[in-house]
Amino acid sequence: MRKWLIFISGCLLAVSARATVRVFVQDTNGVAWVKYQCTAGEVVRAFALDVTVDQGLIFGVSDFFVGVSTTGAQGYGIFPASFRDHATVISGTNVTFDPAQYSPVGVVADNPSDTLPGLNSSGVTLEFGGLWDPSVSSAVPGLAGTLCALHLSRAANVSVAANRSRGGIVASPPDIALTTVLAGAFVDADAVIMSTRITNGVLTVTFKGGELESAPTVVGPWTGTGNSTGTYTESIGASGTKFYRVHHR
Repeated sequence: MRKWLIFISGCLLAVSARATVRVFVQDTNGVAWVKYQCTAGEVVRAFALDVTVDQGLIFGVSDFFVGVSTTGAQGYGIFPASFRDHATVISGTNVTFDPAQYSPVGVVADNPSDTLPGLNSSGVTLEFGGLWDPSVSSAVPGLAGTLCALHLSRAANVSVAANRSRGGIVASPPDIALTTVLAGAFVDADAVIMSTRITNGVLTVTFKGGELESAPTVVGPWTGTGNSTGTYTESIGASGTKFYRVHHR
């Protein structure tokens, strides 16, 4: 009987050390929201993800949590490479973040070499880390939530995968064996160029969802045209090479 009790106890410990985390893409009003869900009460310490589109570009990231997870605001707001480049540690846990530059998008120049190209390309590598006081249970990030929103240049199938070189999905504590489920989605982007045509040297762009912007190269600098009506015209005789995108409202 004693042996059976020991065996059952060992099985219970083994079961408690395994958990499932789901990371998925959700289309909401034409924006690709990257979300997570812990299905067995587990806690995640960090996410390293590759997100790609099969058409168009990912040109923006927004709606991500910034900073340490506290009782008043919980989330994954520590982005390792961006923390190094755009955060200043004043003393202890007193940190200031540059809101214009601090971002979960991985830095391509860093190792490992499998980092995706980043914004204004078909793929981004994202890093989200959680930092909280372990003695304060109310500071732990929620068991489900939003990591960020990605803005697309056109409707596309959006895929998400773990970036193993950067750690993938890490549990807290790290000895918990996580089973990960990653699910993409089709996102019918609402801030998109719908059509273009040239007639008698005049370019006409039809679009929806925001202000049309133009740039001399695909990486910018982007300048607003001031037009959000859905139709834009411009003579192509002297304009040179230009790229266009719609900036989401």
